[in-house]
Amino acid sequence: MATLEKRIATLEQASPSNMGPIFIHFVGLDTKDSEIQRIEKGYQEWQRQPDESAQDLKDRAIRETPPPKSGCSNVFLCF
Repeated sequence: MATLEKRIATLEQASPSNMGPIFIHFVGLDTKDSEIQRIEKGYQEWQRQPDESAQDLKDRAIRETPPPKSGCSNVFLCF
């Protein structure tokens, strides 16, 4: 049993502590080339501003969201 616990501890230490944010972009067949206009995470929502690029919108959403717990990632839904 001690060997198994050692192996589990080694695997846990080797796993990344934070993978970074994940953005899931939902598109329809007729909108496959559309850019992100809105991002949601839970009850939070960010609307793209007229002079804002899609990357700037993502960066703003990341800045305004608390960091995830160790071993977890923030998941954002993009429309």
